[in-house]
Amino acid sequence: MFSLIPPQIRRESMPRIVVAVIAGFVGAICSAEIARLISTVASGHIPTRALAIGFFAVCAAQLLFRTTSQILIMDFGQQVICSLRIELCRKILHTPYKKLEALGKPRLLAILTTDVNTFAQAAQMLPVVFGHLVLTAVCLAYMAWLSWQAFACFFVFLITAAVIYHSVERWPLREMQAVRDQLDVIFRHFRSLLEGTRELQLNTSRGRYFTDHVVHPTAHRFRRSFTRAMLLYSLVANAGGMLFYVAIGLILLVVPHWFPQSPGVLVTLTLLLLFLIQPVSEVMTSLPILRQASIALGRIRILDAELTHAPNDETPATQDDPFAVTKEGAPLLRFAGVSHRYPGLTEDRPFTLGPIDLSIRQGEVVYLIGGNGSGKTTLAMLLLGLYEPEQGHVELNGIKVDRHNLVQYRQRFSAVFADFHLFDEILCQDQAQVDKQATHYLRTLELDHKVSIRDNRFSTTSLSSGQRKRMALISSYLEDRPIYLFDEWAADQDPVFRRVFYTELIPDLKRRGKTVIVISHDDAYFECADRLVQVAQGRLVDVSAEALKAGLYARRNDSPVAD
Repeated sequence: MFSLIPPQIRRESMPRIVVAVIAGFVGAICSAEIARLISTVASGHIPTRALAIGFFAVCAAQLLFRTTSQILIMDFGQQVICSLRIELCRKILHTPYKKLEALGKPRLLAILTTDVNTFAQAAQMLPVVFGHLVLTAVCLAYMAWLSWQAFACFFVFLITAAVIYHSVERWPLREMQAVRDQLDVIFRHFRSLLEGTRELQLNTSRGRYFTDHVVHPTAHRFRRSFTRAMLLYSLVANAGGMLFYVAIGLILLVVPHWFPQSPGVLVTLTLLLLFLIQPVSEVMTSLPILRQASIALGRIRILDAELTHAPNDETPATQDDPFAVTKEGAPLLRFAGVSHRYPGLTEDRPFTLGPIDLSIRQGEVVYLIGGNGSGKTTLAMLLLGLYEPEQGHVELNGIKVDRHNLVQYRQRFSAVFADFHLFDEILCQDQAQVDKQATHYLRTLELDHKVSIRDNRFSTTSLSSGQRKRMALISSYLEDRPIYLFDEWAADQDPVFRRVFYTELIPDLKRRGKTVIVISHDDAYFECADRLVQVAQGRLVDVSAEALKAGLYARRNDSPVAD
């Protein structure tokens, strides 16, 4: 666990952990002293004023020290959870997008939600468990001081019980692992349910099949595995409390035959064991949650090892921009022999995009056209730096893009994807200026009657798909990047806003010196582009609007684009 905690937090937390441990031991000693004072009176000692004052003083000290220890440990646990969540988010943002696609959203969601929450739940129990363990250790030490013979018998009894528990626990632990494996499957089904609700509601037989033959078996496998695991844990927890009564019987009825003890010692030992029943039972009850947390932590560790480690507090704004100076005569963007391969319809025939040689000038409006599955979206991901070329390289302002400057390269782009995500917040620093600009764009795109800006947030995002895409366009505009990429932005728009997009918004970006790349099927507006680039069978072809009209470009699909 500590390997996932940033070193700075570990250093800052160490004094508090030391204080928490010391306070926990002092609180446990006070608890043992309470048991001793009670046993003193129970043994026939006449209560005195000093004894009463001492008893209540020890009670107050026990409350103070145990509370202090629990608060410090709880704060440390929450700090670990907080840093873990933030660090995982940072690492995900620094991990190549293609690798995130391979990991899969269901697995990432299961870890970020269920696993982290399970670990957080265990962290909330940690102060209580720690206090109970310290109290048990102190009471056992006190028992050894009273009678080493009784302690030796009880210790052998505990070791035997621990060995039996450890050997038996392997079965529920396997079930716990199966429970966690099923979570990934359940999250995948839930995602399919939420994203395919419309399709399932339109066809009740498909919806019934999905529920009965997809969700139902997985849910029942999860239930059976969880029930089997908790069955033994419940048995162990209940048996743990019973073992203390058995131990009391041994100390009262068996040990005196072997090692005679005074009545006062027997009373004190009995009270100590009765005193320990509750804390030990609570520790046993918490074992399933702690085991689940251990499994969750293992999953988090695996994910942490697979993710790219983010640089500490390093943002592109604090670094020198390697692309600030343009080499003389160099285009803004240049693809030199870029190739990228990904699985096609069958794994035996992977689809290869490229090799591509392409140049885009600053301020140019380029439309990427082509049929579905031709490679337009993959080309867009390469342009944005979200996919890395397997062969060849990309240049920006005449400077080669590599892993050392890839983050700065991406900062030149703003994009609205076909499967875009609309954030509730306006993710910009200059809030006053952003609010003013956002209000202007809301009015321009005729959304001001439905959406307003409140505390740097959109008042609502519950709109039609076309309106949500207009809001995504606003978010993109607010970033004010040199290069814009729009993936089928106009597909969900009515004819009026489609015309506004192609004839007003894009030309406005061009007048401001922006470079615009548009993935489009709207052939009625192809004449608005400075250049048309057709993607066909993984290759690029420069096509003129006149050639498109004449149908000539179809015969040039196999010709590569000139650099």
